[in-house]
Amino acid sequence: MMQGWDRSIDTTLLYKVLPHVNVSKQEKKLAIVTPSFLSQKGIAVKEKFCLVIVLKHKLLKTAFWCDHPNYLFKKEKLSDFQIIY
Repeated sequence: MMQGWDRSIDTTLLYKVLPHVNVSKQEKKLAIVTPSFLSQKGIAVKEKFCLVIVLKHKLLKTAFWCDHPNYLFKKEKLSDFQIIY
């Protein structure tokens, strides 16, 4: 799995978004950050991509851009989801 910095996720972007992610007791958490939330925070995104943040055991595992995050709901059935909009 590629780390967030390998996928050109800016650290300042993560500092602005991570305080809005609620930590859960489940092993794996997926936070899906919508483009509208990013624009409210003054973060310009060229495309209408969602930012997906993956936490495992309450630690940041990776982050990536996704244009259609709906597939994650089928793929990650045992994960805790949070949509930040």
